[in-house]
Amino acid sequence: MRYLTHISNDGPLSFRTGRDSATSSTWSYIPGTALLGGLAAAHVSLRNDPGEFSRFFLTGDARFGNLYPACFDHQGLQNDNEPVAPLPRTALTCKRFGGFQSDQTDPNEPHHGVTDSLIGWTIYSLCSRTEPLDALKCCPVCGEPLDRLDGFYRTAASATGVVGLAKVSKALRTRTGIDPATGAVKQGILYSREVLRSQSLFWGQLSVSVNGNTPGAFASFVQEANGARALRLGNNRTRGFGSVNLSLNPALAGDSPDLVGKRIEAFTSGVRNAAQAIGAQLPHAAYVPLSLTSDAILVDRLLRYQTGVTSDYLAGVWGLQNAQIVYENRSTRHVMGWNDLWRLPKPNDIAITMGSVFVLGLPQAPDASALGSLLSIQEQGIGTRRREGFGQVRVADPFHWEVKGA
Repeated sequence: MRYLTHISNDGPLSFRTGRDSATSSTWSYIPGTALLGGLAAAHVSLRNDPGEFSRFFLTGDARFGNLYPACFDHQGLQNDNEPVAPLPRTALTCKRFGGFQSDQTDPNEPHHGVTDSLIGWTIYSLCSRTEPLDALKCCPVCGEPLDRLDGFYRTAASATGVVGLAKVSKALRTRTGIDPATGAVKQGILYSREVLRSQSLFWGQLSVSVNGNTPGAFASFVQEANGARALRLGNNRTRGFGSVNLSLNPALAGDSPDLVGKRIEAFTSGVRNAAQAIGAQLPHAAYVPLSLTSDAILVDRLLRYQTGVTSDYLAGVWGLQNAQIVYENRSTRHVMGWNDLWRLPKPNDIAITMGSVFVLGLPQAPDASALGSLLSIQEQGIGTRRREGFGQVRVADPFHWEVKGA
């Protein structure tokens, strides 16, 4: 069963970005691997039922996604049922007065809006025409350069054109080291950790198997964990960090093949209209953007890490024949972690970062089979460690053509 997940934290949270002892920074979101580990640890301490543990956490269709910050100022963005996602790497804003217009609260600090550059870059990669990119060099309001915008956003379904950037509140906590021999403060040891402040809100999705589980069994366990205050996530838990409260709501119905097809048609029309405006010819019948909404770990048949989505992968794994990657905007990072059960670090992986975008060129409009494959990519994810929230994909995200100076 799939749930919408909301977390509020009673104390600070820390999810260190590296194993280096000098590293103090934290991720701005709750990784799915931390959510899975925290729930698993709470289940062991409260119930110690191996059969139920396996059904909840080890079955093939269990998914524990990342939880993204969900604090917004605009009233139209307070609906917890609406998704929060990382901004794509193609999002641009004014370098001097950046941000979504809906987030503006002080008239003396204007926001000149956000736009997306994917259509322009797609045409440039296909035709080597720079005209669509010329309009993306400077802010149309003040003429300052445009710069990339990072963060997490939500689009209001109830208010047209309302898009907002999630607020992330961080602080720096300084601590003294403890001498293991004496149990007292060790002289000369002082360190700091960046944390997410208490009373923050986070949004995400998770799913557990319905096979062998009675209805509501997982929700009952979560309620028990909340009551016992047994759910703790992240680093420095023995120092008082990581206490959270988790709430679950049944997820809304997912996308249908027809809806995915309409989004693909809308993006293709946007590319074609922009190309026709400059007299350029396009070689494909349809264009499909794939946006990573979480980091993705891809390996080939020889278990070598892949730094991008390839046509061979789409054909071999998902049956998308003749799909050509015509444009990509991506980056990679090392993924590190800690296994509490084994008390050992997890192996290092190389992941394609969330927000990366890949545009597929198709020789013909996607038929029912192709739409089914694309929908499977979105629902099941790509790559390895999907149970821990990796590999989440959005097919034809409307952000790429609807956000125009929002």
